[in-house]
Amino acid sequence: MHTLVAHTKFTFGDRVRFDSEVQKCNGTGEILAITVEVDGSINYLISVPDTEYLYAGILEEEIALLEKDE
Repeated sequence: MHTLVAHTKFTFGDRVRFDSEVQKCNGTGEILAITVEVDGSINYLISVPDTEYLYAGILEEEIALLEKDE
């Protein structure tokens, strides 16, 4: 059995702003899920409030943490 430890900048429920050239989307939302690929890359699933939109495959470098008042 193997154990993988991944250190991430963001965690579940963080409010973030994202701008993804890869996924061709941007906006603000909340971290809903974190996936770690076989190669070790970390991707985020972001839920956009007041809509039913989910954006998958957002890279860590495409995300900025929002302040509580934003």
